[in-house]
Amino acid sequence: MSKRSCAYIIPSRASRYLLKASAVVSFSLVSFDLAAQDMFTEDTVNIAAVTVRAAASLRHSPYTVVKIDSSVMSRHDGGDLGTLLQSASLLTVKRYGNSGLSSVSIRGLSGSHTAVTWNGLPVNAPSNGQSDFAIIPVSAANSVKVTSGGSDLDDISGSIGGKVELSSGPVFDGVTEASLTLGAGSNGSYSSALVLRSGDADLSAKINLWGGMARNDFRFINANAPGGAEKGRRTNAGFSSGGVTADLGFRLGNALLTSHVWYNDSDRDLPGPVTTVEQDFGERQKDRSLKGVVNYSLDHGRLAAEVVAGGSHDINLYFNEAPGLNGENSSGIYIIRTRIRYRMNDRFEMVFNAGDEYQKAHSLSFPAAVNRNILSASLAARYSVLPRLRLLLQARQMGVSGLKVSPEFTAGATWILTADGQHAIKASLSRNTKLPCLNDIYWMPGGNTTLIPETATGGEASWSFASINPSGLRSTLDFTLHASRVDNLIQWLPGETGLWSAENVRSVNVAGAEVRAGTEVAVSELKIKGYLNYGLTRSVNAGSDIPNDRSEGSQLAYTPLHHLNMNIDAGWSVVSGGITATTETRRYTTSDNSEWLPATFISDLYMGSSVRAGNTLIRADLRINNILNARSESIRNYPLPLRYFNLRLTLTWSDKTKNNETTP
Repeated sequence: MSKRSCAYIIPSRASRYLLKASAVVSFSLVSFDLAAQDMFTEDTVNIAAVTVRAAASLRHSPYTVVKIDSSVMSRHDGGDLGTLLQSASLLTVKRYGNSGLSSVSIRGLSGSHTAVTWNGLPVNAPSNGQSDFAIIPVSAANSVKVTSGGSDLDDISGSIGGKVELSSGPVFDGVTEASLTLGAGSNGSYSSALVLRSGDADLSAKINLWGGMARNDFRFINANAPGGAEKGRRTNAGFSSGGVTADLGFRLGNALLTSHVWYNDSDRDLPGPVTTVEQDFGERQKDRSLKGVVNYSLDHGRLAAEVVAGGSHDINLYFNEAPGLNGENSSGIYIIRTRIRYRMNDRFEMVFNAGDEYQKAHSLSFPAAVNRNILSASLAARYSVLPRLRLLLQARQMGVSGLKVSPEFTAGATWILTADGQHAIKASLSRNTKLPCLNDIYWMPGGNTTLIPETATGGEASWSFASINPSGLRSTLDFTLHASRVDNLIQWLPGETGLWSAENVRSVNVAGAEVRAGTEVAVSELKIKGYLNYGLTRSVNAGSDIPNDRSEGSQLAYTPLHHLNMNIDAGWSVVSGGITATTETRRYTTSDNSEWLPATFISDLYMGSSVRAGNTLIRADLRINNILNARSESIRNYPLPLRYFNLRLTLTWSDKTKNNETTP
């Protein structure tokens, strides 16, 4: 394990070791799901020529939240969350090979600045502050939302980059269903999944089991080989994984009780870097985790209350050919949160949140088992000054053992410009904090008990358009400008004795623009969906206390200036297909921008067909990844595969036939 900072990871062997070390209710007062991915909900406004469907909570959020479309998620079912987010959002993914350790970055900040929750439970490891997206399966959730920036203050503690929310909420549709999926593909990969669900109008139960394995000996191009660029095969890169999730929900009049359990187990070889030759350090890692959450909510109209309680326990086992480097690390998080919402009238609403989060961690590099308690409370108010003008004000105060934390706030406004609801402008300002992770404080040697929280101050402004044409054409377009300043950034630096230590030494300026566009059209049996996401992110070192630091004014390492992806789906009768394309400009691999990875363009193609036999639907899908056989790396010297494919067969039995199940 590394002692590098959880806040800013420099690509090196030491930073890879870091990754190996592994009551506020989550009530989004103005959660914003309307962007290019999640376009239409049930509320309808009829005007002369256009019908616009958009819930007020979606249209009135002053900050950006994007919900990944369910059809895009279904194409990645059986894969990991990092792959989904790379191709369907503006997040930047850093991955050590095809199934290696993976983290995501939002708006130019590091992986430890991205919070991850599952049904309201934090997923980030308290030791290094990160989540490994390579071992989070897409099938663990039926909904994925991404919040950009730190404006959302509903959780016990927040982040300054953004948040990824996973949800596996109950579905009360009265359907009993069983689904079996078998998959196989290149490089010795095999996968299987079994989903069982049933219920009625007041009961919902679901269990999901999955497993997979692969040799992962994919072909790659070594551009630094002594005799010139040559193809090779990856070694020491195999993996196996499996897990189960269970979700149960009860409706009790005006109350809703849900419980969720998630067990995950993975075993991976960790491939070495490819320099002039492929290196193999004989590294291996096992990760096991158990998570559980219970949620009880009660709604009496003007007054509503909710309580969430849960916890997680994670074990990380690291093996190396050198016995002195082997290690066992464990961590846990336990929370209880409550929310009370009071709606005084149709124009004014207040929400009070309070909660407690207890973190613990153990590592061979800690002097003993360490722990931390976080207690926080927040108050939010939403006021409709005019029928189409809504204001938001929210403040949060955290109390953290051993730290002094300043108050956080968010202020924003949304103005629906036109009576038909098609056009809206939004703006928000926020100041929020990121706590040091436990490694930064307690790692021996180098941990620093005098660290202060990182702080971010910034805002965003956006214009949003959404419409439904009488012909069935649905379109959205969102344009956002954002800027923020991060101070007291934590970095690990070498001292005079050669030992590294954690220090608050840097400031970062982040500015950029984002465009999200979506369209959907249906003509008879033909349905076409298209999504496009583009982000320009300028994330630069604005100041430093490091002597002779040559990185001032330079783009942060591994943050591309331009990121664009596109998804197109089409379905007609029993056949469907689509294409995904992702491109990024160069990624600098050094803090002074003297070295970089070249720009990349990766495209995937998929196609499928469905046949019904009684109450059973038989579906076959073929996915060809990297169809152009392009060479790429997201971390220097850790190549990603050339062209490879996956074939999947799914059998679904249901006691009720759905009218739209054969189209995407």
